[in-house]
Amino acid sequence: MVLRKLSIAMLGLLFVATSQAPLFGADDAGSKKLLKLLSKELHLERSELSVEPLENTCLQSEFVEDVSRVFQGDKAIGFVVSAVGKGRYDTFNYLVYYNEDREVELVSVTAYYSDHGNEITSRRWLHQFNGYDGGDLDYGDEVQAISGATLSASSIAKGIREITMLLQDCNF
Repeated sequence: MVLRKLSIAMLGLLFVATSQAPLFGADDAGSKKLLKLLSKELHLERSELSVEPLENTCLQSEFVEDVSRVFQGDKAIGFVVSAVGKGRYDTFNYLVYYNEDREVELVSVTAYYSDHGNEITSRRWLHQFNGYDGGDLDYGDEVQAISGATLSASSIAKGIREITMLLQDCNF
């Protein structure tokens, strides 16, 4: 049931996330899957996109796993952060893509293992984070509440807020 609710692009990344392979950098398959997701979601040619892992010195957080710079040709167009959240019993993985102004343009849950709370994988629900650039992001106020997914939804909202604030302070 969980898999039916994931988009095809998210399913491609599910293998990478569940196999414990790194999403960025040395794992060429992971980078290809990431570029496929970004090209589809951002409506860009995959052949024009590339990612370059960044040293994660200023994004120290319990949520952040990896961070990369995204390029279209030679031009930097944004950042993508691989993050982890916590539901009631299980963790889950998600990506946040930021434009050069450090505004959220895309959030995608790449792996969700729990039987409950999978509503947070909905593109419709995740779309509410697009345009976020800091400030309040409280679950139930600025973030739409989901019955049965309180912990997962709160975790992703808290993670996106913290990552955004840290990224804005980074000098990448």
